[in-house]
Amino acid sequence: MTDLECPRCGGPLAHLICEDCSAQYQEVRGIPFVGQYERDDILGLIEIAAHAALQGTSPMSPEIVRRLDSLCAGFHSAQDKAEFVKSNPEAAAWYFPARYAEWLSFNRLIEGIDLTGRGVLDIGAGLGFDSQRLAFHGADVTALEFAPNLAEAGRKGFPHLRWIGGFSHVLPFKTASFDAVFFNAALHHMRDIPTSISEALRVLRPGGTLITTGDPFRADHQAIAFEFEVFDKHKFVLLGINEQIPRFSDFVQVLEQNADFVAVEVFTNDLHDQATGSTPGDLTRWDLASDGRMLRSCGGTLAMRVKLLKPWPYKRKKQTAGILSAANFTDWLNDQSEAIARLAAIIPADHVNLPFPGEQTKFSLLNGWRLPSKDSDARTAYQRARWFLTRRGANSLTFQIRSPVETTFTILINNETACRLCAATEWTPVTLDLSAIDSSAPFVVEIRRDEEEADFERACFQVRDQKFTELEALRAQVRAREEAAERYRTELEALRAQVHTAEEAAEHYRTELEALRAQVHTAEETAERYRAEADALQTSISWRITGPLRGIRRLLG
Repeated sequence: MTDLECPRCGGPLAHLICEDCSAQYQEVRGIPFVGQYERDDILGLIEIAAHAALQGTSPMSPEIVRRLDSLCAGFHSAQDKAEFVKSNPEAAAWYFPARYAEWLSFNRLIEGIDLTGRGVLDIGAGLGFDSQRLAFHGADVTALEFAPNLAEAGRKGFPHLRWIGGFSHVLPFKTASFDAVFFNAALHHMRDIPTSISEALRVLRPGGTLITTGDPFRADHQAIAFEFEVFDKHKFVLLGINEQIPRFSDFVQVLEQNADFVAVEVFTNDLHDQATGSTPGDLTRWDLASDGRMLRSCGGTLAMRVKLLKPWPYKRKKQTAGILSAANFTDWLNDQSEAIARLAAIIPADHVNLPFPGEQTKFSLLNGWRLPSKDSDARTAYQRARWFLTRRGANSLTFQIRSPVETTFTILINNETACRLCAATEWTPVTLDLSAIDSSAPFVVEIRRDEEEADFERACFQVRDQKFTELEALRAQVRAREEAAERYRTELEALRAQVHTAEEAAEHYRTELEALRAQVHTAEETAERYRAEADALQTSISWRITGPLRGIRRLLG
């Protein structure tokens, strides 16, 4: 354990306790688990829950690996492969083509590499099948696995291997700890592929080799919608397995950016030219520098052999957002629905209260929802489907459901049975009581088809008209009040227009009144002048008359 270090600070670990920051890690079912899950791991956590049934089992063994490798070798060397398949029924199994492609890539890519006694890290070891293949070649194998239930099952099948729980984007190992690092059909599952590759090269010794196999990729110009189309009828993905089809650039960008530190060989098991549909052949080698542009325009399955020429220039990534320990999560994994119900509390906010039927997302896909139809208000699901919601003040949730064949459904809220019903081709209404649910915390509604059905389409069902009923009533009240407010706003604008007209008329009359007042004032002034002049004339006349009269009176007197 001397090669382990703390993913939080990079300090050395002693008995799973960091000597620098005192972070403590635990053994989970006998496996040291170094690191914590983060909110951004939610798709991976759903996938782990989908594997809940594997907890405590041991489906693999060295004998199984040896038998399948022998079968692949026999198929590879067979002149008449159709006859070989006829004589060996397991070669016709659904999983055999993928196993054969991985076997072919593995054996081609380790040519010239002696693994005997070498320290080898297998990232994303799963149940340990490929880790055991490495052990058969004499490697001293460390199997790193993200899922505690898979690691437990792998350890039971291959107890002679060293098992560590951890994360590819924050590897819990010291720099330059391994002679070789492998991703066997695992890299495309990682949440951050460029960082996972960088971390793998960090823990690799100079002169060592990083090998990846079995990773599907899509053309760089293809959006995530391409992935949704591919997986729309993929049973395992719809049931929670986080398969991905990353862009070609996701796998090579960190290598191209650091070309002075690595020698890169790129291989494809198959290659689909989007223009011609051509497939060059099995495990074709390409030159990244000259063929990279062409590869970016294609899809296929990728393998890489990367030799580290000198110490990787980047320091370790550090984990800063851990919220869930593997020990706690493992305790939830006795039941898939229970694990999902517990995960509701840490679901990222952008995955809660998604519009329905809404648009397709990877989160919706892993929770059972197929692509929405542009011509329908219903959404189709396979076998079981989930919503992650908050009450938002409502006391009930209603929706309608139908199935192409008559079958029974169990509706769960946080893993508690809310109702059971029978549905067929006619729409069946469903009402769920939410009054006992915390008013603010996220909760999960799971619609589960009770009967297993081999036919894919018959195992699907449709849902429509998801509504929070009391919330809808409140929304109706809000709409009514908004309409009334709009009506009053219109009336107010009309009154304001009338007031404006009246004010303009009043201003006009006020102007005329002022003019009339001015005229009156002028007339009054004129009248006053005339009055004064009249009084003066009157006085003059009076003097002119009374003067002579006095003279006459004196003469007569």
